[in-house]
Amino acid sequence: MTTHHQSHSAPAPWNVANLVTYSRIAVTPFFLYFIFREEVGAKWTGGLLFAWGAYSDYLDGYLARRYHLNTEIGALLDPLADKVLFLSAMLAFVQMQLAPAWMVAVIMAREFMITGLRQFAQNKRVVIAASRAGKHKTISQIVAISVTLAIVCVRVTVEHYQGRWEIVLAKLGTLGDWINEAVWYGPYWLMFYATVMSVLSGLDYLVKNRGLFNGGKR
Repeated sequence: MTTHHQSHSAPAPWNVANLVTYSRIAVTPFFLYFIFREEVGAKWTGGLLFAWGAYSDYLDGYLARRYHLNTEIGALLDPLADKVLFLSAMLAFVQMQLAPAWMVAVIMAREFMITGLRQFAQNKRVVIAASRAGKHKTISQIVAISVTLAIVCVRVTVEHYQGRWEIVLAKLGTLGDWINEAVWYGPYWLMFYATVMSVLSGLDYLVKNRGLFNGGKR
């Protein structure tokens, strides 16, 4: 009987899965501090901090499932931690002129809308589970941000050790032209894809939970 009771006892709010989630929020101001600095080491530090944040998005869920550490505070903070880190990175890109403001505005609007929907559902005692489209949206954002950060880090490293970026690429001839195109348009189209996925996943949540607005459970 004792074993049965322990297996169903509520996990502590400061369990290891939640600590991983808390860390994703905690690294955000440090990420912003380092990514806006000009030093090579600072840029790479910012990139590594984001890499930890992105990995922790998987890790906290794995730990919670593997060791039965699901808590209400964890369920609340996990998606919030994603929004804090990912939107901070996207806003930083707007400031650095690496992402269009309208895309980030659309993504932010979607996040606020779905957060409101979840709160509305919670008030009706309904839990909205993460959808496949929502997970795809998160992955698309991680890829877009990671690629952009990688380009930022590589560019600042090249310019520190080799000289101006444009001159280094010019020496590479056709390969340099190809790299320049990829650097310019790659992040844009990845962010565009993330924006499209944000809109589609948002619509998916609204359609699947449209019953909430009709007085029903679903």
